Amino acid sequence: MDPVIITPDDVVEAVRRAPNWKCPGLDGLHHYWLKGFVVCHAVLARQFQEALNQKSLPSLFTTGITHLVPKDQDTTDPSKYRPITCLPTIYKTLTSILSARISRHLNSNQVMSRAQNGCRGGGRGTKEPLLIDAVIGKVVKRNRRNLSAAWIDYKKAFDSVSHAWLKRVLELYKIDCTVRDFLRQCMGQWSTILCHLGEWMTAAENHIKIRRGIFQGDC
Repeated sequence: MDPVIITPDDVVEAVRRAPNWKCPGLDGLHHYWLKGFVVCHAVLARQFQEALNQKSLPSLFTTGITHLVPKDQDTTDPSKYRPITCLPTIYKTLTSILSARISRHLNSNQVMSRAQNGCRGGGRGTKEPLLIDAVIGKVVKRNRRNLSAAWIDYKKAFDSVSHAWLKRVLELYKIDCTVRDFLRQCMGQWSTILCHLGEWMTAAENHIKIRRGIFQGDC
């Protein structure tokens, strides 16, 4: 993979793709403001490049806030909560830029199968199989044919994949070594703070290190 040089145009594109008012993380910043304050784009590009070259980020940007949303009235059972993690907007902007560069490298070298829709930009990983299933079902019904079908569901693969395997995959796909080292450092810092009913749980045990899996929402 070619070395990554982050430009203001990269920042503009990453910010353009992002939703305006998605709930932010610890930085409290919405993408709406990044879209409006265009004078910041050149500064962000320079600072992103410095972080990439130094292979590190302040812990503020690698810490999420996990909001515990109750599924029903039984708030005494931990399994009855849906955890939703919000990441800092600045961190998501930077990883969006890196994700776009990595995707360009993978596509130009035909690394990923065309059938691989999970985590692929512009893909519809759930909708496409459902549409295919619906079309096949109609054809079978119309032609009065027999059909045997099976679905395989990988339970929580996104949440539980090993960090060691993620690092190995980056090597196998020949991702730029500076990007690899930067992402390794970020993985080692990933953590989240629990938030219940709008109140942060500030006790040390509620500052949770992410030892497996990827932040949902991380580009």
